[in-house]
Amino acid sequence: MRFSRRSFLKRLAAAATLLPFAGGGLARAQNHASSERTGKESDQTQENLVKEKPVPRRQFGRHADMLSVVGIGGLTLGGAESREEARRIAHRAIEAGINFFENAWDYRSGEAEEWMGYALSGNRDKVFLMTKVCTHSKPFPEGGKEGAMRMLEDSLRRLRTDFLDLWMIHQIENDFEVERAYSPGGVLEALELAKKQGKVRYVGFTGHTNPQSHLKMLEGGFPFDATLMPVSALGALSSRQFERLLMPELGRRKVAVLGMKGFGGSKRAHLHGLVNAEKVLRYSLSYPEVCCHVIGIDKMEYLEKAIAASYLEPMTPTEREAFQVAVAAQGGSRFAAYLKENYRDGHCEVEVELNA
Repeated sequence: MRFSRRSFLKRLAAAATLLPFAGGGLARAQNHASSERTGKESDQTQENLVKEKPVPRRQFGRHADMLSVVGIGGLTLGGAESREEARRIAHRAIEAGINFFENAWDYRSGEAEEWMGYALSGNRDKVFLMTKVCTHSKPFPEGGKEGAMRMLEDSLRRLRTDFLDLWMIHQIENDFEVERAYSPGGVLEALELAKKQGKVRYVGFTGHTNPQSHLKMLEGGFPFDATLMPVSALGALSSRQFERLLMPELGRRKVAVLGMKGFGGSKRAHLHGLVNAEKVLRYSLSYPEVCCHVIGIDKMEYLEKAIAASYLEPMTPTEREAFQVAVAAQGGSRFAAYLKENYRDGHCEVEVELNA
């Protein structure tokens, strides 16, 4: 017995309409039908009803906004079989209560933002929308204020919106990039200006490999609202340094933590049976500082698995440590594409790993 929340509500409304005229007949018919259900059918009905509960949400750092614990990654959504399929996936995600959608200016040369803008058309008010300014991209290698503001206008146009809920600096990886961000005319000035102009609500930064650079970004004093970082057992020690070094500091500053790279930046770990949506989410959400974990979804079946996994209890600290040990013993770090030298999300490395 499978039915959607929408059809369930329609049936409920229809029953309510008939009730005044049915007397006890409707109730007797319902009781009779109920008595004939098998235990298996009843269990299946309960399972379906549970699945239709909204995906759980957590508070966005020090702010009142609530984010779904599952986020939709723009790079992978842009790789769905068609724009219409991407739209169907986005609509189903929103229906299930997922409200966090992320992207970046250079994903698929801008097409990922265009597809997401199309997919979210008519539902902008239901989502918390994030994209990234890509200071490493060739058109704007200086990574400065003016180039960033031009990227922002591109992103707004592609995403079919006049503001972003969150704008993040893409992939801070070393001290030079930290210094460049904080220098006069740097990208941080663009973040400040965009907020003043009302084009951005919150700001943050991301990174994949260097937790020390993240610490230096925080210590520089800019009032970041969020960071996007690996929360993944696959990265072994490199990834867990983010968790051990940064989580306490981010929690103290009440900076929202968005998790990523649960699958290592590719499908290989999943194909080899090392991780799945359940393990990725239960692991990441075992940290109370994490308000959302971004998953790359390009097929409806993957979305449904992520939705189902969102209702499960997070791992305990003991379970988390045991999972880390088990993944390391199976050589999990070899599946962490984001740890490869010169890795940049949205560039050729990603395409190679996705098809490996």
